[in-house]
Amino acid sequence: MDLRKGGVLWLNGLAGSGKSFIAEALYKNLRRKMNTIILLDGDKFRELLENFAYDKESRIEVSLKRSQFAHFLSSQGMLVIVSAISMWNKVYRYNRETLQQYFEIYVKCELDELKRRDKKGLYSGFTNGKISNVVGMDINYDEPKPDLLIDNTKCDLLDEKVQKIVNALKFD
Repeated sequence: MDLRKGGVLWLNGLAGSGKSFIAEALYKNLRRKMNTIILLDGDKFRELLENFAYDKESRIEVSLKRSQFAHFLSSQGMLVIVSAISMWNKVYRYNRETLQQYFEIYVKCELDELKRRDKKGLYSGFTNGKISNVVGMDINYDEPKPDLLIDNTKCDLLDEKVQKIVNALKFD
């Protein structure tokens, strides 16, 4: 895979798994090697679309639009790093069928650790009955079959995780 000609690196995982954090570090690492790179964060993309519904169907719809946008950019030679939950078979299938030079990275984190971290208060809000539509709680997800798995339950060094991705891409 020659990512200098464009492609999509898709990091998915549950809320709080660290996918955006890893994606930002990956972006900075690869930015030193190429100029045609863009980071497409799930929450920021949602804001651009002004789609604030969080039920499963709305989430899938936004995921497919994100994929279409990534396809648009990558087909013009951009390397697009996507960070989003988007953990449904419909999205996995669409991405694999549509995106050329596609590489999926699953940032996995055990639910107990996600609840412990809970930076956005999603898991505690769900437990307290204040919010709903939380993927992994009242919205089921489909476990991906990624090209690369990053177990982010442990507190390994961020640089090691980024290097693991770079090595898997064979990107020098």
